[in-house]
Amino acid sequence: MKKILILLIFSVLTLFAKEGTMEIKLSFENNEMIVLLEDNAAARELYEMLPLKLNFSDYARKEKVAHLPKNLSLSNTQGYNPQIGDFFYFSPWGNIGIYYEKQPPYQGLVYLGKIKGDVSKLRGIKADFEVLITRVE
Repeated sequence: MKKILILLIFSVLTLFAKEGTMEIKLSFENNEMIVLLEDNAAARELYEMLPLKLNFSDYARKEKVAHLPKNLSLSNTQGYNPQIGDFFYFSPWGNIGIYYEKQPPYQGLVYLGKIKGDVSKLRGIKADFEVLITRVE
């Protein structure tokens, strides 16, 4: 009986944890990328702004960036060490972006989430491109 109760509690907690996650889809040039968003104020604000259609461009041959229509919250955010596949907010410029190459830490970076899968296809996109960002529900 005790094992069944523990299993039931674990199942319910897993269900609630899944419901609380925020995932978004980036659709562009016949491609899709899924992002698992972090649970922070900036990511929640971005999630509430969706859907968004933004123009992304290359920056420093290491990241793709787009300017948001409004700034995101910086409350309870800390700097972090960027990794390939990170979805981020750069607060000084009001940009969101995706790292496809390694970048050093920089003041004003906010971690928004992680791309699920391979981001290497971004390296080959040279021109600006439009991205539709929607919620995964």
